[in-house]
Amino acid sequence: MTTMDEFPGFKNDEIKDVKRTFNEEEVKGIIKEIVEKNILQGSAYLHSRISNWNNSIVNSVVEKLSALNKSFKYIVTCTIFEKNGAGIHATTTCYWDSNYDGSTTYRHDTNSMYVIVNVWGLCVG
Repeated sequence: MTTMDEFPGFKNDEIKDVKRTFNEEEVKGIIKEIVEKNILQGSAYLHSRISNWNNSIVNSVVEKLSALNKSFKYIVTCTIFEKNGAGIHATTTCYWDSNYDGSTTYRHDTNSMYVIVNVWGLCVG
């Protein structure tokens, strides 16, 4: 149950919008915190560790976003690949309610790899 104490300075109708609006900066901050906790800047690319890093990042991001208790369903992807001179191009598109839904991408670089995390938030309430 949401109370006015949780959102000081907001009226009832504004509280509903805070809980139903995708906050890109908040989500990007969560992703950054989790990625940097799982993959230290000095970490080297090791194929044997990628699956564990990937699972840990995706599960932790979903868990932390769910704990925000907002009216969203989340889609989270994580791509980790070695820096070896190869390029990557990716595009996504969605058809949604631009007043509430949103997405963000966070890229983390180390000396030997790239980590790219995408999050889509779809308002359900």
